[in-house]
Amino acid sequence: MKKQKRFRQGFAALLAAGTMCAALPVLPFSASAGLSGDVDLDGSVSVTDIVLLQKYLLGKDTLSEDAAANADVTGDSRVNIYDLVILKKQIIQTRSENPDTPTEPSSESSGNTVASIVYNADSVTLYNAEGTEVVISDAENVTAEGAYVTITKAGEYAVSGSSENGQLKVSTDNTAEPTAAVTLSFEDLTLSNASVAPVYVENVGDAVTISVKKGTTNTISDGSAHTDSYTNSSGEVKEINSPIFSRDDLKIKGKGTLIVNGNYQDGIVSKNDLKIWNGTIQVTAKDDGIRGGNSVRIGDPSDLIANGGTGDYSNLNITVKTEAGDGIKATETEAEKGFVTINGGTVNINSYADGIQAEQTFTMNGGDVTIYTYQGSDYTASGSSSSGSTDPWSGGWGGMGGMQDGNSNKTDISAKGIKSIGLYDTAGTTWQSEGNLIINGGTLTIDSSDDALHCGGDMSITGGILTLSSADDGAHSDHTLNIGTANAGTFDDVQIYIPKCYEGIEGVTINQNSGSVYIISGDDGYNAAGGNDNSGSGNTNPWGQGGMSSSTGTMNLNGGLVVVNSANGDHDAFDSNGDLNINGGYYCANGQEPLDCGDGGYSINYNGGSVITMTAGNTSLNSRYSFVDNSGNVIVSFVSASASAGQNCTNCTAQSGGTVSGGTTVMEQAGDKAVTVGGTLSGGTQITAGASEGGSQPGGPGGPGGGR
Repeated sequence: MKKQKRFRQGFAALLAAGTMCAALPVLPFSASAGLSGDVDLDGSVSVTDIVLLQKYLLGKDTLSEDAAANADVTGDSRVNIYDLVILKKQIIQTRSENPDTPTEPSSESSGNTVASIVYNADSVTLYNAEGTEVVISDAENVTAEGAYVTITKAGEYAVSGSSENGQLKVSTDNTAEPTAAVTLSFEDLTLSNASVAPVYVENVGDAVTISVKKGTTNTISDGSAHTDSYTNSSGEVKEINSPIFSRDDLKIKGKGTLIVNGNYQDGIVSKNDLKIWNGTIQVTAKDDGIRGGNSVRIGDPSDLIANGGTGDYSNLNITVKTEAGDGIKATETEAEKGFVTINGGTVNINSYADGIQAEQTFTMNGGDVTIYTYQGSDYTASGSSSSGSTDPWSGGWGGMGGMQDGNSNKTDISAKGIKSIGLYDTAGTTWQSEGNLIINGGTLTIDSSDDALHCGGDMSITGGILTLSSADDGAHSDHTLNIGTANAGTFDDVQIYIPKCYEGIEGVTINQNSGSVYIISGDDGYNAAGGNDNSGSGNTNPWGQGGMSSSTGTMNLNGGLVVVNSANGDHDAFDSNGDLNINGGYYCANGQEPLDCGDGGYSINYNGGSVITMTAGNTSLNSRYSFVDNSGNVIVSFVSASASAGQNCTNCTAQSGGTVSGGTTVMEQAGDKAVTVGGTLSGGTQITAGASEGGSQPGGPGGPGGGR
């Protein structure tokens, strides 16, 4: 009876507002142009359509022409109360005929169970699943005071409207609902608050999902200061510092737009797992943009082709811009936590500090990721001592200091493209494990003032198209760095172009297995450096600033193509502090010392593979070189410096000049430096073995100063 009374009251309110006679002008097309009753244009008819139509009739919302056409259920080219009545009857009838059909947007449909929350400046209006208004004091699953709303029970809630002094809080009872799950459907919601988090997940048994409704734009903003806090399980009082803040697992999905403005510190924060499956997400923040405690996962892994999915992440677009901190980060230091994974989607990051920071492991399986940090690879100062910077964030939230690696062109903050830190001892000085950086696929473009890729553990790049520009290293691992897959025998599984860097590829042990790598470096191209190398600096601080292993570096060139072009000066193309083992593959070594190994009995061991050496030491790259097999077919062809070149080839010859016809282009992101695989060479000149005399030649040890 109470429900019927409220329906009659709502109906009377509509009549009093004049909606019985009010109508749109004659519509330009009939309702048959779309789905009758599909007011929210999501391809189905549900309770959400009733709520939206009722809000329109009450003057609280507008309808597009397509939505109005679908709202004309009676087909009389007008939208009025009759359409609402008939739409309600249709849905009630459908449910009676299909009792197993779930209720939307709430799992319950009693008169006092709230399914829809509408913000209106300093107040809210609550509706049940039938679209009837629920008196706040009678609501069974929601409490509200002014524009401060708390959801207390599991369910699905449509949230819309606008408030500049509102909050949406989730706080369920773990005793009553230990596995409670809450879904918040954002439907043109604009919510801000000057002193507390507008969206706050205080407690939930399972997880909270923010579903961003297709066709809607939702904006969540906090103020420049916060007064809210919480007490953690250890009894510590912790600050709440972002407009969307969750103490439990948080998932974001949908096909709409979510704009988050972090005017105090961070943008989106989950203290546990943070998943972003789809949607257009735009985050700006004073400090960190997107931060998860246990993890940050972007792109539903079930959509990966390898997992039986379609591989379609076209509805996932993330943009992050920070003023002081990192773009995306995971912070938990416990084992098997603190990881960031990107499975797909488009991700654009413009960060003051690190673009992406994983406390333990970063993995990229796909997607299109673009990262710009600090002042990018054009950075020319040398830390705070000479930069004249008075930036209060220097070395602060996003800072943590840069490593000193012989590169005078260094920032004094950590502004790496992607960084994985690793686990350290309790003193925070000695690396223990993790800190791995794994790239299996996708397109990655980084322009950073610090290392483009950096990890405290091992780095493995087995797939993907990478363009890495840096004022420091292109890719740096404090331990083992693997490129490609052993015995893959291909040039296109990994494609790495490093057009600007101090050093290109650096690790204690480097295993070059397959793919194509093209480097233009200011210092060494490939550097296998142990503890005595300045690149390691001996700095083993827990923020991943470089502190390489004390073991002697080793370089194993096993397969693929690598073209290194070092700038003029005392720079090596391939430099190993220990042995340099050439076992297979094709290499162009352009440096003052093309191949160099460490002193103390270490050697260059030529077990196979083919090398073109040149002591040009310049980056005027306009001459074509080709490796040609014994049948006259091009194996691989590329552009390097105009220089006097020598060669040592296995089952092939090295040619300079000429024109390659046919073949396949690899590493197209390099433009005129792209690589050609296969094809036919005409007009080339064979390179002789003794044409290059400078530096260390294959088969001989490095000279004085080797292994720098």
